[in-house]
Amino acid sequence: MMKNSWAALLVGVCSLSLSACNNGSELTQQYSDTNAFTLISPAMEDGGKLPVTYTCDGESVHPPFSWSGAPETTQSYTLIMHHNAPDGVHWYWTMYNINGDATQINSGETLGLLGSNSVNDINEYAPPCSKGPGVKNYTYTLYALSEPVTFPERSVSNEHEKVDRETLLAAMKDITLDSAQMTVSYERDNQRAKGERGANKRSNGGMKKGVEKRPKPAPFIQPDLTKHIDSARCTTIQQSVSDAGFDKNVDVICDETYAYIASSTYPDHEMMTGITGTNEQIPVPAQGYAAPIKLEPKKADTLTTIDAAVGVAVNGVPIYDYSSQGELDVSQYDAKHDTLVLGQLDNCGGHSGRGDDYHYHVSPTCMIETMKNKDDDSIIGWAYDGYPLYGDKNPDGSEISKGDLDVCNGQADDTFGYRYQTSVTPPYIIQCLVGEVDTAKLPRVAPLSGDTQGIRADLRPPAGGVENLTHTVSKDGSRTMRYSYQGEEYFTTYTPSKQGDSCYDFKQKTISNGGKVEEGTFCRNSDQAKAEPAKNLATEQEGRPKSEPKRKQNVLTPLVTVNATNPNISGEHHFKLEAWADNWFAAYVGENLLIEDSVSITTERSFNAERVIFSEDYPIQLNLIIKDFKQNDSGLEYIGARNQQMGDGGFIMQVTDIDTNEVVSVTDSSWKCEVLHRAPLNKLCEQESNPVAGEGYCTFMSKEAPNNWLKTDFDDSSWDNATEHNTASVGPKDGYNEITWDENAQIIWGDDLETVNTLICRATIEQPESQQ
Repeated sequence: MMKNSWAALLVGVCSLSLSACNNGSELTQQYSDTNAFTLISPAMEDGGKLPVTYTCDGESVHPPFSWSGAPETTQSYTLIMHHNAPDGVHWYWTMYNINGDATQINSGETLGLLGSNSVNDINEYAPPCSKGPGVKNYTYTLYALSEPVTFPERSVSNEHEKVDRETLLAAMKDITLDSAQMTVSYERDNQRAKGERGANKRSNGGMKKGVEKRPKPAPFIQPDLTKHIDSARCTTIQQSVSDAGFDKNVDVICDETYAYIASSTYPDHEMMTGITGTNEQIPVPAQGYAAPIKLEPKKADTLTTIDAAVGVAVNGVPIYDYSSQGELDVSQYDAKHDTLVLGQLDNCGGHSGRGDDYHYHVSPTCMIETMKNKDDDSIIGWAYDGYPLYGDKNPDGSEISKGDLDVCNGQADDTFGYRYQTSVTPPYIIQCLVGEVDTAKLPRVAPLSGDTQGIRADLRPPAGGVENLTHTVSKDGSRTMRYSYQGEEYFTTYTPSKQGDSCYDFKQKTISNGGKVEEGTFCRNSDQAKAEPAKNLATEQEGRPKSEPKRKQNVLTPLVTVNATNPNISGEHHFKLEAWADNWFAAYVGENLLIEDSVSITTERSFNAERVIFSEDYPIQLNLIIKDFKQNDSGLEYIGARNQQMGDGGFIMQVTDIDTNEVVSVTDSSWKCEVLHRAPLNKLCEQESNPVAGEGYCTFMSKEAPNNWLKTDFDDSSWDNATEHNTASVGPKDGYNEITWDENAQIIWGDDLETVNTLICRATIEQPESQQ
C-alpha cells in the first residue's frame, strides 16, 4: 500500500505539460486530501511479490483490491496497472467509471468499463508475461475522480470501444481528486520466460471484450448419426447441401442441438494443382468426419479462434482460417503465415494439411464452380457456431464495401442474424467465430498412424518451392502427387491397403527425406494401425525417427487402458506399461512395436499419457523412441511468431508385473540413450528474426538410428546414460497426473531438455529375485 501526494509546485509544472510529468509515472495528483487514501490487497502487499496466479504462468486474472479514505466528493474511480520498461510505459489493465460507492473489487471481476492494454490492444486484463530476464515491477494506481470520465472528442459509448492509457489519463487530468498506489514485483523463472507451454493465456486479438485463445480441442466424441430429428434450421442446412448438388456424397443428420455435415472430406474437384510451397503431404480421405453446426446460434461475449477447422463447406470439406501458424492474432494480418501468399494453396483454395487431410484456407473457388446454385445468395458453408458462409458479394448481389466486414470477416444478416463472407483480400474467409461454440464437439481429422519411423513426420516446404505439381487419381483407387525440384523428380503415391478400409500402402520419394525411396502402410483410424514399419528402400535400414511438423492441433486424449495387439508379443507373465511423453514416444519389445503414442506429434502441445497391457516372458528388452516437437531442423517452435522458442522434452514410464502387482521397471538414469537429433547447437538461434536450419546460430546434429538397435543383442555400452530431470524443469501437463507414479520413476531425457529433440533408449527388464 502506498499513498501518493504532490507539492503544489509540481502540480503547476505538470499543468504546463501532462506528457512531461507522465514519462513512466501515473497522472499527478492535483489535490491532496488530509485523509489517507489507501489501496490494499488480500493477496499481496506493497513492495512484495505478485503471486503467480495473476500472471500468464497462473490463472491470468487480475488481483483483488480494496480501498478506503477516498475524498468525500469522489463520484468515480479509475484503476490502471503499468510497468516502466526501458522502451517506455507498458500498461496491462485499465478500468474506468467504477462507481464512487465501490470499496473493493474481487479477482477477475469487472466494475465499470475496461480500457485497452498495450500487449494486444484489447479491452481486457493482460497478465504479466515477460520474456526478458530479471525482476519486473508493476504498479497499480487507483484514482479518485470528481465525476465519471468522458471523452468529448471521441464517440466512446460502449464497452467495445477502445480507450488506451494515454487517452484515459488526459481525460482524467482535471477531475482527479487523489490517488493511491501499490507496487509489486514478479520474476519469471527461466522455463517460464522461454514461454512455458500453455502458460500464456492472453488473448490473441479481437474487437469484443476479448478473444479466446485457440482452444485445445477436447476429446472428440463421435455423434450418433443413426437418429435424425427434423427442425426448420436443420432443413435449411440440408437444403444448402442438396441445392448445391452435394447430397450424394454428403449427409446432414440432426439432433436437438446440432446438424452434422458428414463426409469423407475428399472433394470431387481438382486438387493440389498450382501449389509451389508444398509440404509434401497428399490428400487422404477421412471417412466418418462429421462437422457439428449449431442449430440455434447465439452471439458470444468473446470471439473464438481455433487452430483447426472453424467450419465446413457444403461439399463436406473443412474450412480453416488463412494462417499456417498455430498462434493467430486476428487484430493484425500476418503475411508471413498467409497460406495463399506462401504458395501453399492450390487453384481451388485448399491443400493437404499436416494430417494428410484436405481443407480450404480461402474461398473454395472450384467447389463454387461445381455448385448447381452458384448464385450470390447461395450458402457455400457453415461455421461451427451455426452462422452461414456466403461468397464475395452480399446475398442480394451488391458489392461489399470496404469496412463492412468485421474482424471475423462477417457482418449482420437479416435472415440469420449474422453471416460470414469470403473476400479477395485477407483474411479471405472465416477468421474467428462470433457465436458460442462448444470445442468439445469439434472434430479433427485423425492423423495417419503407424508411422513409427517418421517417413511422413517431418515433411516441410522446400526452399524456393517446387514446380509442376500434379495430383492424379487412378481407376484402381491409387492417388499420386508428382513434382520437380531443382531438376529432380519427386512423388508420393498410395493405394488402398488390405489391412483395413482406412489403411493405405504408401510409396514416396520426398525432398524432406533427402530423395530416398520409402514405403510403409498407414491407417487413418489408429485402432487399425497394425502397420508394418516404414522402409528406406535405398538402404533397407530403418529411417531415423523424426519429429512431427508444425500445425497446432492440441489434443488431450483421456487415459484409457488398451491391450497389446502385436501377435509377436506374448508370454506367461502379464504386464502393464504406463508412460507420459512430451511430446511423443513409441515402445518396442525387442523389434516388435508394443505401443505408439495415440496423439500424433503435430504440435508443441502434444502431451499424452498411455497405458497398455501385454504378456511376455522375462527378460524383456524394452526399446523406446522419444521425441520432442521441432518445427524443422532448427529445433525451434513457433518460428516467426512472437513466442518463437526452443522446445523442451521429457519422458517417464513404469512397468508393473500385474501377476504380482510389483513395479519391475521405471525410467531413470540406468537407461542407455543415444541422441539422434540435437538443435540448435547454439541457443542464440532462438533470438534470430529469420532462423534458417543449418545456417548461423541454427546449426544442428542429425544422424540415423544404428542398424539393428532394436535387437536384444545390440551393444549399447557406448551410449550415454539417460539424464534425470525434475518436474519443476519439465513442467509435465496433460495426462501426467492421471497415473500414480512409483516413487522411483524419474523423468528422463538427454543432457539438455531444450536442444535434444530425438533420442532412442534401451533397458532390459530382468525377473525380480522375489519371483525366482
